[in-house]
Amino acid sequence: MKRIKSDIAKKNFEKCYLLYGGESFLRDLYVKRLKNAVAGGSFSEMNTDIFNGAQDINRIIDASETIPFMSDKRLLIIKDSGLFKSGRKNDSERIAEMIENLPDSTCVVFSEEEADKRLRLFKAVVKCGYAALCSAPQGNELYIWAEKLLAKNKIKMDRAQTQFFFKTVGYSMENAAAELNKLISYKGENTVVENADIEKVCIKAMEAHIFDLVEAIGKRETDKAVKIYRNLLSLKEQPLGILAMIARQFRLMIQAAGLTNSGKSQREVCELMGQKDFVVKMALSQSRNFTPDTLKAAFKDCLNTDYGIKSGMLQDETAVEILIVKYSG
Repeated sequence: MKRIKSDIAKKNFEKCYLLYGGESFLRDLYVKRLKNAVAGGSFSEMNTDIFNGAQDINRIIDASETIPFMSDKRLLIIKDSGLFKSGRKNDSERIAEMIENLPDSTCVVFSEEEADKRLRLFKAVVKCGYAALCSAPQGNELYIWAEKLLAKNKIKMDRAQTQFFFKTVGYSMENAAAELNKLISYKGENTVVENADIEKVCIKAMEAHIFDLVEAIGKRETDKAVKIYRNLLSLKEQPLGILAMIARQFRLMIQAAGLTNSGKSQREVCELMGQKDFVVKMALSQSRNFTPDTLKAAFKDCLNTDYGIKSGMLQDETAVEILIVKYSG
């Protein structure tokens, strides 16, 4: 992202940009910044075309050839088009040709969740512009981002509270930003965020509830585990959805513990599991509350319970609660 920041600061723009990856918060943020920088003048609306989804390719090509009105640049923003994946080869090829022949007065910004680097279109963007992978910062980088956001509003959050915050709200940047804005409104300037503030103001993510639930199961705190489960039901969460999350957590614990015991480093474990570092850390921490055999048995029971519910042999709410009691008792 340093490259895009530099282009914005220097007002020296490439003909095209591709923002891709699973972190939609970052993609939306830089689309907005590029929009304001490239076409943010008095005639911004007249010089900006936004295309969402699988739009008519002819309209996109026509817009790319339109001369800007009272401005140096015309901006095309193309979101979630699917042109960077297999399935739209003809359209993708035509847009690649368009990119290769863009007039200097046109700037195109793509925002895509997935992008195949083997496609001609991806290669055209790299040749004529810049492609940036938008992945969420991890570990300390994520914590620093949150702390800086609060610091801009003259609010301090120490690292212990930052870690507690993400454990509570989850690790999606979009959701975290919304919850940080709540804290900003609640606390005001020249204040310090405490755990109590986070508990009072922020909405707990489903993943955080499941983490607490599995933690209670591992520590044999049956009453607490059942209470968490029933609270989730009161929040209109479905038993099968809760069961799926419990099963996922047991699976992550089995994988993380197995790979670690085989001598893999934490970085290698993250890469092999395809998970972020904090997910692996939590899984390893919780796995210590179970024996390997118990973890495997619990995961198998989750699958059997899921089958029993879906086949009509078991009542969903009761079946999941029985499973929780079995492994927390």
